[in-house]
Amino acid sequence: MTRANDLRRRPSPPHGSTAPASPATPAALASRVSPLRGACLAALGLAAAIAHAPSAAQESGGAAGSRSGFSVTPRVSVSETWSDNLDLSSGSARDRGFITAVSPGVTISSGRGAIRGTFDYTLDGILYTKSDRDARLQNQLSTRITAELVPSALFVDVAGDISQQSISAFGQQSPDNKLDSSNRTETRMLQVSPYWRGRLGSFAGFELRAMGQMRDSSDGGTGAAGGSGDSKQGTLSLNLFGPVGRELNWGLNASTTRMHFEQTSVDYRTTSVLGSLNWTPDIDWTVGLTGGRERSDFFGPETTSVYGANLRWSPGPRTKFAAEWQHHSYGDSHNITFDHRMAQFSLRANSSQNVSTGETPTQATNYQLLDLQFSSLEPDPVKRDAFVRATLASLGLNPNSFSGAGFLSNTASLQRRSEVSMIWTGPRLTITLSGNDNKNRRLINSSLGVGSGDLALTDRVRQRGATVSMGYKLTPLANANVSYTRQNSRGDGGGVGSNDMRTLAANATYRLGPRTDASFGLRQTKFDDTGLFATSYQEHAIYASLTQRF
Repeated sequence: MTRANDLRRRPSPPHGSTAPASPATPAALASRVSPLRGACLAALGLAAAIAHAPSAAQESGGAAGSRSGFSVTPRVSVSETWSDNLDLSSGSARDRGFITAVSPGVTISSGRGAIRGTFDYTLDGILYTKSDRDARLQNQLSTRITAELVPSALFVDVAGDISQQSISAFGQQSPDNKLDSSNRTETRMLQVSPYWRGRLGSFAGFELRAMGQMRDSSDGGTGAAGGSGDSKQGTLSLNLFGPVGRELNWGLNASTTRMHFEQTSVDYRTTSVLGSLNWTPDIDWTVGLTGGRERSDFFGPETTSVYGANLRWSPGPRTKFAAEWQHHSYGDSHNITFDHRMAQFSLRANSSQNVSTGETPTQATNYQLLDLQFSSLEPDPVKRDAFVRATLASLGLNPNSFSGAGFLSNTASLQRRSEVSMIWTGPRLTITLSGNDNKNRRLINSSLGVGSGDLALTDRVRQRGATVSMGYKLTPLANANVSYTRQNSRGDGGGVGSNDMRTLAANATYRLGPRTDASFGLRQTKFDDTGLFATSYQEHAIYASLTQRF
């Protein structure tokens, strides 16, 4: 490939501004309740703006809405499930009955303009018949929005998630959020991050960023964690970097972190100043070194040296590799990522180790894998989002599905994650495979205590999971899918034991119309628990659903 072709492949700086040769991960400076409340209001305002703008575009005509880059897709799903073990009981007196769920939702996407991103929300209304269980509501939210307040200068990133989460890795696990489990709660996360990008003449570029994050969960649950995992976090960081395009470049990052856990009133603080030197010998390669000083209190207040190295390799638009390693007093950190896609195959692998202050799964979901697969076929993110969701619906696959149950934490831990996900799509056959191996080790500060939850019962928690799924196109309008999932959790000492859940499911999906899908499925689950609670069970279910998009 000629040098001219290589230069055409060089990515442009985001939003027309200068970008660092090796982006740094911002650390955090804690904010108290008032700034975080302001973050909530900002997020709600952005959500209202992105919701209002598509409506205005649609009122002026479909063509205008298309030109504006907005896409609004309302939907409603109705499902009926019969289960022979609604309460996941290990005894012979099982609660058999029906679960009726009505789930309205909407997906709003914007690929152009001052506000870009995706907002996806679903409200599940769940009713139990032939059972004395109360009806309830569940929320599902996944949103990532970037607002450009001042062109090429001032931006705000907003991320929000609402999902069902296991309270304890050692409590009873469930294959379906509609089943009644005391070891599950609804968790909510909101993150707002304003930042200012600019240039200091021809000498350097800069990014000044702040971030506020809140995590909370519903009350209830009787798992081993016995805690909510509610927390607040703030961020303040300044990143300086030399002009882009130089073979030898430099960077300087100053940041500070504070993390507060509500239930245990535990605070963690980290402050660091790091310098970096990066060399780009070829358009495909970048290597770099980092070094500096860091003050943290994970093992008690201490100031230590930090040093590391990084490597980035991108031989083409289909393949990316990045590796980063840093030495810290509380444990070395690393992040290795490899992405590769071909015409019918996509692979994503990741290995990371760093300090975790909450459950933050990073494994690729079914949606992310298909989005990677189709990125070369449909560059427009709005059109690609609609295409990916329609494909997943036709295959009967959950867009947000990934293996690994996770758990709520009320303390900091050193988390190591190893994950691999792949998808192969043929003319009629689609195969997905994903697996993960997560290890959490408690970081003990004798002055702060061990907190509560699973990491108060054992020094280490290990969770492994794998899912394999095969879908086959029976006709242009009908698909069949078979999947097998296995999850395992175990502790290191403390008598917590281990548990193992295996789920086999089969379903068929039929396209009734351009925006209407119907599905029918069977499920078998076996859960073996040799830990604290001995909540082993077996469950069989039959389910059907109808989804209408508007």
